[in-house]
Amino acid sequence: MSLLLLCLLGFLATGFGQTGTPGLELFPKHFLLHPGEQIHYQVRERSENGQPREPPRYEFTTKDPKIVRLIKPTGLFEAVAIGRTELVVRTPTSEQRVQIEVAGRAQPPIMAVPHSAVRKIVGKELLFVGHANLDGFDHTAVAKPGIDRLVQEAKKNGWTVVYWVSQEYPDWYTADRHPDYAIISEGQEHQIRVEAERVVFTGACFMFCVVRNAQMTLHSMLKHKVAPRIHFVFPAQAICTGPADAAPYPAPMVLLTTSFARCANDARAYDKVVVPFLNRMITEFPVGHYPANPPTPPVSDLLRDWNIVVRFCARFERVYRRANSTKTLLVEFQGV
Repeated sequence: MSLLLLCLLGFLATGFGQTGTPGLELFPKHFLLHPGEQIHYQVRERSENGQPREPPRYEFTTKDPKIVRLIKPTGLFEAVAIGRTELVVRTPTSEQRVQIEVAGRAQPPIMAVPHSAVRKIVGKELLFVGHANLDGFDHTAVAKPGIDRLVQEAKKNGWTVVYWVSQEYPDWYTADRHPDYAIISEGQEHQIRVEAERVVFTGACFMFCVVRNAQMTLHSMLKHKVAPRIHFVFPAQAICTGPADAAPYPAPMVLLTTSFARCANDARAYDKVVVPFLNRMITEFPVGHYPANPPTPPVSDLLRDWNIVVRFCARFERVYRRANSTKTLLVEFQGV
């Protein structure tokens, strides 16, 4: 596994960046690394209509492989020693040069295990961090500061912290590298038995991997009849929703707080942001038809006799669905 990437300010530090042909770019824009850290760069160029695309042919080199070396021709690099060097990417018609600095101390790797190897996660309060390495679309790390604060708070309060990571991308996103669990799951799919009074979901894209993890976790808790009350929390400052101004990747993502702020009031935010999320979580199981062999029965069947209540901190509450029972799923949004 790779090592930690520095905080967002370090990533965008003045003095590092790209030179060369306009329109050829590298993502993620993280050019300040620790010794031993690995990072997977992707190449994008502008097509004739101005949209970003991956060039059909390109190659990477480094000016000084004793500082940063190329591990795989697809763009996987490792920071070897302290210093500064240049990464070069070339296509048949373009060239881009990126200044990379390696600084600080080497950090120990995180050992992750496949989700199929984990049978149960138990804790009074759980913090689930989606895409804790850079396998998501938040390549400019807009959600990272909120996630890092939540991890710090969770550890201070004794919560169980779970990182969901991809085996394909070794480069790390979180500032903390010492979770209670590091679980390999490409899309946050899992069939792990979860027992908790409260589960906090952070990281990843709100309408895709966040909802997938929430529905998989909910399925587990409902199927095993853990408790008559389930409490899910979604901190808005630690979840991204989509590209800015509806532009495609690699446009920067925006925070869930932005999606709420664009609504005139809480009722509008409930209708425009929360209801589509809950509809997808309950009826589209699993989201995107992934994985191909989801657990049975569907979430909608397991939730038939459950009340579903939505809360925005302490100021707004709405019943999404009322049932003839005392069983309640409380869905809370914080920081909105």
